[in-house]
This record gives sequence, structure tokens and C-alpha cells, in this order.
Amino acid sequence: MYLISGYLQNYAWGVTGGLEPWTDTGDGTAPEAELWFGCHANGPSPLVGQPGVAMADLVDPSDAPLLVKVLAAATPLSLQIHPPAEQAELVFAAQQRDPGMPKILADSLAKTEMLIALQPFSVLQGLREPHLAAAILDEVGGPCLEAAALVRGGDLKAAIRYLLAIPSEQIPGLVSAVPAAAARAGLDAAALEALALILAQYPSDSGVLIATLLDHRTLARGEAVYVPTGVVHAYIEGVGIEVMTNSDNVLRLGLTPKTVAVDAALEALDLALCPEPIGAATVGLSGGGSTRDYAPAGAPFAVRWLSDGSVSVGSGSYRLVLAVDGQAQVRCGEQSATLNQGQAAAVLADEPAVEVRTSGSVFIANSVSDDSPGPDKR
Repeated sequence: MYLISGYLQNYAWGVTGGLEPWTDTGDGTAPEAELWFGCHANGPSPLVGQPGVAMADLVDPSDAPLLVKVLAAATPLSLQIHPPAEQAELVFAAQQRDPGMPKILADSLAKTEMLIALQPFSVLQGLREPHLAAAILDEVGGPCLEAAALVRGGDLKAAIRYLLAIPSEQIPGLVSAVPAAAARAGLDAAALEALALILAQYPSDSGVLIATLLDHRTLARGEAVYVPTGVVHAYIEGVGIEVMTNSDNVLRLGLTPKTVAVDAALEALDLALCPEPIGAATVGLSGGGSTRDYAPAGAPFAVRWLSDGSVSVGSGSYRLVLAVDGQAQVRCGEQSATLNQGQAAAVLADEPAVEVRTSGSVFIANSVSDDSPGPDKR
């Protein structure tokens, strides 16, 4: 069992001082966007009480197949798609062979993720109903009329490519028309607010036009959305926990100063797949306390949100226990430890069952295969 703290990522879209309760790494003056708990090379988690030593120094990343993040977004993240395994392997291998090739992927792995809201979280996830998306583009007018026809005809990829190819000098005028156009087309207040936030941050970005094609949802505390590879999405504003495979692969379509990889993103886009909203119910435990369980069908992980109670998670799968508030006591074989908020215990598959007890709340993520055990209620 390895006791770790989060690796702080100060991305520009983060909340200034927003992760202060979770970490003593920041100084409270910079945007604090993400805390990473895992072994990824782009953010290896430090061991608690061992300065200069990261979990990745002692554990092969293949033995820690999950990455858990605390995410705090003050402004919209990029429009993005995560590549499936085959594409990730081929593109990353090509990058490794050719030093002159643009480095659009960080590793060779598929990235599948789930976002669980700790506070209300505004997200764009999946594609909007085509007739409504086309109606918004009709209301914007100009070159967007051609994209609307492509949407109605079912050629979403061509519509996206067309919108992203509109000459840059035309973009500010078109995107400034989006909020009013969306209102005339009948979008609800929450969706209109999300588009207004995006426009305020990116007034000259053609990604605002792509955002009109995406469905909007506000996750309440405890609600989640599961995002398989190939699903286009963007997180707008909020605080939550992300659980994902140990990958940092992102193919962007806009709303970012970073590289936009249109061809690779559209290759990854799978129009047959949809995000899966999850409204996990609170279930009481026989010994007191409660849990919420998140286990999307086919996902490579499952998550339990435990409050004021105890559970046991058997061996045979990688497990990560993250203290959300209050303290948690964890025991694995002869090892035991107390976790404070923002600390985690990582337990490898070949280690014994891990016992978790808390008077606050913890997230327990475990990797899933056909024979992986899940937590037992107590």
C-alpha cells in the first residue's frame, strides 16, 4: 500500500486557490485545476512523508492502471475526444519514430473516464438532437446554413469539419450571434448560460460553433457522466472527481490555445457511442453510513463513494482510496494509515484486501476485469 498526495496541475482554466483544502502545494494565487493521484508520467503523485519520491519511482505504471483526479474548473475546458486503443497505439508509435511529428498524444493508451460532481458541474457531453442543432445553426446564418444542412443530412463529421474551416475573420461575428440564435431555437436557460460562458472565454474561437452541436447537462452533487473513448465532450464549470484509465490522451477540436487536431479527433469520433449519465442512489449500510455506487457497463473501473461507514475491497484489482472530507482509516494486511482530505492510498492487485472506514467520506476506485472483486458492504 502506497500513501500518496495529489500532483497539482495549474492549468489556466482552474479556480484560483480552488484546491487549497486538498493540497498544500499551491500558494493560493494561481489557478488550481487538477490534482492527479496515480503513476502517469505527466503528473506522478508524491509519496506522503517522503520528499522527492513519487509512487511512479517504485511502481510500474502498468500495475497502477487508473488515474484519479480532483478537478476544479472556473472556465470551460477544451472540446475534446479521447482516442480508442488502436488509434492511440498507432499515433503514439509514429510520434516515437518521427521526432518531427506533432506530439498530439501523451501515451499509447485509450482514455476512458467518468466525472462525478462534488458541486454542480456544467458539461457538454455527446451530440445534441440533430434538428435542434441544425435550428441553432440556421439562426446563426451565413456559412452556418451549409453546416445546418449537413447536420440534418446526418453527416455530423462533415458539419464539424466545415465549421472549423470557416475563415478566421468571419468567426467573431458568427460566434457572437450564437447565444441569441440558441435562444430563438429554444434552448433552456442552463444551456444558454453554458454557451454564454464559452463565448465570454473564447470570443474568436470556431469551437463555439461546434459547441452548438453538443448536448448540455448540469450534474448535481453525486451525479456522474461516463465518457467512453470516441465521445466528444467539454467540461464547463464546477468541481468533481474524475476516474479514468491511466492516460492523458486528448484530441482537441477547439476552445483551447493548445493544438487542435481536427483529422485525428474526427477519426476518433464514434457517432454510435453516447455518454452515459449516472444518477447513483444513496444506499444505507447495515452497520451505519451509506454509499453511492458507479459501475457503468463495460467500464474498466468501478467507484464507490462511502460516507460515515466501512467497506472491504478484496484483492485481485488495483484500488485507490481518496479521502474527500474528514479522515479515513485504511488497513491492508499489516499496514494501516489515516488519510486526511487530499491524501490517498494506492493498493496493487496482488496486495491483500483493503479495509476502509471513515466518519467523513471517501472515493474508492478499483480497476475492473471479468474476475475483479468489488467492495463488500459492512
